[in-house]
Amino acid sequence: MRSAWVGALALTAACALNPAPVPVTGAPTEINALAGEWTGEYRSVETGRSGSIFFTLQSGRDTAYGDVVMVARESGMTHDDAMRAATTRRQANQVLTIRFVRVTGSTVSGTIEPYPSPDCSCQLTTIFRGELRGDRIDGSFRTLHSENPTIVQQGTWWATRTK
Repeated sequence: MRSAWVGALALTAACALNPAPVPVTGAPTEINALAGEWTGEYRSVETGRSGSIFFTLQSGRDTAYGDVVMVARESGMTHDDAMRAATTRRQANQVLTIRFVRVTGSTVSGTIEPYPSPDCSCQLTTIFRGELRGDRIDGSFRTLHSENPTIVQQGTWWATRTK
């Protein structure tokens, strides 16, 4: 799995060369708690989708820069297989834009810009929430469908600050 993660991280780094600006709101001390470069991963057993997370925030700033890369997984493919395949089949990846991040105490929350679903002709919106503990954030997310708001898919995510 480690080599698959390194490959996915390399894909993320390629996106990070031109990452999207992400507004960060909250008290200045709470925003400053997120300062640094973060890398992580998300996955949803429910949808079979997974991917990598990258964002960076300079101390004293209220705008971060980052991306989320969604790796499509074929039927029957394990998460690790999908991450390995992502290093060779870049067309299966989709870069998602983080719309905003809010920090309240140790809680980090936000949304992803609506994006086309790889499974249907609808738009998806993802809402995430996590808890900051030192150099790690662990959280969950919910994905909502534009054409059927009763369909809610869930998953988990994490990110660690690199030193």
